[in-house]
Amino acid sequence: MKAKVLTAILIFGILAGCFSSCKNSPRPYIGEYTYQSDGKINIGLITGGVDVPITDKMGQMQIMKGDEKGKVSIIKTSITGDIKRFSGKVSDGELSIDEYTYEKEIKLDTIINGKAKVTYTAKGKLRDNTIVFDDNYSGFFTEKETGAVGTIKSDNAITIAKLND
Repeated sequence: MKAKVLTAILIFGILAGCFSSCKNSPRPYIGEYTYQSDGKINIGLITGGVDVPITDKMGQMQIMKGDEKGKVSIIKTSITGDIKRFSGKVSDGELSIDEYTYEKEIKLDTIINGKAKVTYTAKGKLRDNTIVFDDNYSGFFTEKETGAVGTIKSDNAITIAKLND
C-alpha cells in the first residue's frame, strides 16, 4: 500500500514540475515568423512633438533557444534589409525582449533631420501560432542643424508575428 502511495506522490510531483516549468519554457515560441509592426514614435522637441512612423514595418523573425534556461535569441530581418539581434526570456508564459539600443538617422521631409539613439524593448504573448508584442521605444533625438535635443517615446506600437508554415 505504501509503495502505491509513494508512486502516486512521485508521479504527481513529476507532473506538477513539468506543468509549472512549461510557463518558463521557450519551446512554444521557437520558430520562424513573418512579422508586421505598426505605430508611431513621438519625437518631443521644444517646438513641439513630431510623430514618426515606425520604419521597421515588415519582415522575418527567427526565435531560437538561448544558452540559459528560459532564454531565447531573436534575429529580426526587415524587408528593407536591416538585421537586428535581440535576446529575451520566457517567464510566466510571456516573451520579454531585453533592452536593445541602436542609432538611426531620421529625416522627415523638412520637419526634422537628425540622429536618434533609440532603446527598444517588447513583451509578447503567444496566441495559437501568433505572438502579439507590445513594443516600447524610448531615447533621445538630436536635430542636425540646430543641435536641439528631444525625447523619443512610443504610443500604441505593436508587432504581430505569425508562425510560418
